Amino acid sequence: MRVELKHFRDHTDGVAMRSPLENAEVESYLNGKLHDILTHRGVEHPFLNTYTVQGLHGQAERLLYLETYYYFKDVPFYICSMCTLTRDENVLREVVRNVADELGDKVSHAQLFQDFLTRIGIHQQDILAYGCLEATRALNIGTLELYTKSSIAKALGSFYAEESQSAAMVAKYHAGLVKSGYGAETTAFWKMHMEAELGHGNGAFRCAEPYLQTKAGRLEFEAGISAYMGLLEAFWDGLESLISPLLKDG
Repeated sequence: MRVELKHFRDHTDGVAMRSPLENAEVESYLNGKLHDILTHRGVEHPFLNTYTVQGLHGQAERLLYLETYYYFKDVPFYICSMCTLTRDENVLREVVRNVADELGDKVSHAQLFQDFLTRIGIHQQDILAYGCLEATRALNIGTLELYTKSSIAKALGSFYAEESQSAAMVAKYHAGLVKSGYGAETTAFWKMHMEAELGHGNGAFRCAEPYLQTKAGRLEFEAGISAYMGLLEAFWDGLESLISPLLKDG
């Protein structure tokens, strides 16, 4: 499945809907930026695209998901930290919705992800013994800085990029797992998470509008998108360099 604007528009889960904005021109602008995000090399990365059609096995698969663990694990905390930049209740509301969704009623997405890792043979001791790539550390450090050391407009650009691309990325993880031979019980987390990320992208869409009324605000917003997508692209470049030699040897 290739995630596009229509999937965000068709997402009808209550507060996660992509409701029309008051300013139609800003809505058009944000839709254009969504297209830029979804067609960026950080989303359409050759390594990730190859995974969707060929899958991975053995050590290559383990490395992909160990690096993904270190990419994902602190993201909700980084998103929360964005609220230190503003007293805008609309931003706070969307952040709270986002993180509440990640935490779930009883079981968090982080716990569900750990359950998935166990299913594919990656256990807590494997995670603790693993040292992630420099590009993965840089993605974490850079994301935190974007959410704590930027203008709110730039932070919201990063938020929009992160949540929008995530729906597409998660769909590709799901496709790769299916291609690798895993059944619905193992891949269920990724299908559920894709739906959640569509809603999170819509939340980021809603709270950005007031900051996009001026050219200066839009430049900051676009700087946030560019910075986040650059970090993400470097993450996938790092994974490609790490895993590709294993595939050649195989």
